[in-house]
This record gives sequence, C-alpha cells and structure tokens, in this order.
Amino acid sequence: MDFRSLLTEFPRGVEKDLLIGKVIKSDSHFNRLLELALHEKDPVAWRACWVLDGSDEKRPGLAHKHISGIVQALPVLESKGTLRSLLRLLTRYDIPEEEQGLLIDLCFNYLVSEQYPVAVKAHAMQIIYHHVLLYPELKDELIAVIEDQAENNSTGFKARGNILIKQMEKL
Repeated sequence: MDFRSLLTEFPRGVEKDLLIGKVIKSDSHFNRLLELALHEKDPVAWRACWVLDGSDEKRPGLAHKHISGIVQALPVLESKGTLRSLLRLLTRYDIPEEEQGLLIDLCFNYLVSEQYPVAVKAHAMQIIYHHVLLYPELKDELIAVIEDQAENNSTGFKARGNILIKQMEKL
C-alpha cells in the first residue's frame, strides 16, 4: 500500500476510516506509517501520524512495541502536527522506565516554550501528570510551571491546567 501517495491529499471522514481499518489489521502498515511520520516532511508526516493515532485509539495497544522508539524520536521532530499526535498517543501508554526521564524533560520543555501550540502543551501536561502519579515529587514542579505559563497561554491551556491542578491537589 502506497501510504505516501494516499496522504498527499488530506484524508477526510470515510477515507481516514478506511486507512485506519487497513492499519489496525496489519503491523507492516503501522510500521510503514510510523516510518513516514518520523522521517517525512509535512504534510505527509503529520497526516501519517494522525492516522497512526486514530488507529491506536481504535485498537488500543497497537503502538505498544514502538513506544521507546517514538520517545527517542521526539527530540528531532520538526513537525508540530506530528509531535501533537505522538504525544496524544503516548498519553494512553505506560512509558518504559528507561524512557521516562527523557519524556518528562521534553514535556516540561514543551510547556515552557512559546514555539509549541496549546495542543502539544496539553498533551505534555497530561503525560507529566501521569508521571506525577508514579513520582509525587514532580507534583510541585508541574503545578508551578502550569501556574507560571497560564498567564501567557490560551484559555484552553488554562482550563486543562486547572483540571490537572485540581486532580493533583487531591493526591
């Protein structure tokens, strides 16, 4: 299946569902899309990742064996759309211990950087929050960063941040 050609045009509704249907039935299709997502330029990269995320959402666990590779690829990603979809995908997984430090550092960097859109920051907050449950010592740092960044970010950032702060206050 030539995913690169299929993704040159934006897959809408039924087209996206058909692609997802193919991907959830074949590890080789998932692998090919992941390769495009990590190594192609936009728009093919973010479209491939968008389909990957949708496939993993439809068939939970599909990306399980790729989590370490995805985390390792994050520092060099140029596509904000790809980053957004990969972070969204990562929010559904337990991250291998050896990748947690890198991922937490990256997520804190995404939160404080002005160059990332609110969707990237929201998924980064969620990932760090999941790790607060494992490492409670991260709680105060996450709350401080959310409060510090809320002033310079959108209403969506503030809303997501407030939800997570309220959840952390119950811990």
